[in-house]
Amino acid sequence: MQKKPRAKNHHKTTHTQLERFKLIDSILADGNIVPFEKILEALRGELRDFKLSDSSLRRDIRYMRDELDAPLFYDKKNHGWKYTKPFKLPAEGFTQDEILYLYLIKKLMMQSSPEDVLYKNIDALLQKISPDNFTDEESQDQKPDQGQEISLYDRFFIPARPKLLLDDETAANVITAIKNNQMIDFTYYSRWEPDKRHRQILPYQLVLDQGSLYLYGADYREKENPRLFKLAKMHDVRIVPGSSFELPDNFRFHEKEEVARFGAFQYDEYYDYKIEFYDESRSGIHEYIWSDNQIIEEDRKHNKTTISFTSSQWEPVFQWVLSFGAGARPLEPDWFVEQWKEEINNMKKFL
Repeated sequence: MQKKPRAKNHHKTTHTQLERFKLIDSILADGNIVPFEKILEALRGELRDFKLSDSSLRRDIRYMRDELDAPLFYDKKNHGWKYTKPFKLPAEGFTQDEILYLYLIKKLMMQSSPEDVLYKNIDALLQKISPDNFTDEESQDQKPDQGQEISLYDRFFIPARPKLLLDDETAANVITAIKNNQMIDFTYYSRWEPDKRHRQILPYQLVLDQGSLYLYGADYREKENPRLFKLAKMHDVRIVPGSSFELPDNFRFHEKEEVARFGAFQYDEYYDYKIEFYDESRSGIHEYIWSDNQIIEEDRKHNKTTISFTSSQWEPVFQWVLSFGAGARPLEPDWFVEQWKEEINNMKKFL
């Protein structure tokens, strides 16, 4: 007869790494040398976790020293640890709920481009502010087995978005130029211009829109006419030496208030839009506020929903309408309707 497999002796961890950091911090707060074994014994007692390993404590101390800049020093003569100067944990003022929301912010930021330099730095900052059990090496890449404690972080999932193709040097040079008010030089490809063009731009602001990064800046010869440049289309970016400039009054991307909520791109002229939605598309209209001045009307007799709003964002609105396919039809303004019809006719050519 085949022997029944012996049940695994799982180690349930009911505390977070942050809780361990706080206890270590309190043990060393007076500046005295504390032997490693005494720290481990104190943690096991306070946390009621008598199987907490010495390797976990070593990782915690290493993380506090290397990532949180804790002034930890190991005294070889007395075989213990101490603080060389007063220290306060970055996350001391956060509650566990606030730590959870910081974790969600991190996941939202990382869902598009986790390898991008901007997101890497945001991740490093959040890790420094709120280190917790999702950084614990013991729990990484392990699926919870029966009897194991399931982390609260496992109860939230944020799927990945399309990944932005952007090299680290581009973002790093743009951010450096913004910090130092220096002109940047690069080649740029725009769908409105068939060939790559050489640009020298005064960088004003970095704009984040739906997972993409844009530079808001102006040609050094036309400072009063800034525009958006997509970082993914910028190549061979370099900072021009000796090119410091003073930030103009119009450096902010949103100088005027936009009532519609269709991303970064907006234009000078405002238009009143009226769009009908049919069938399954109708329910989605009620799930968001598309514009602060929107008016939604229901016509149950003809199975349609009409939304009216004002916006200067004609191109994002146009793409939004097209995304519903046969479930949406623009009614106003007239030029917008004609452009929509032309686009539909152009698509028919491929059928």
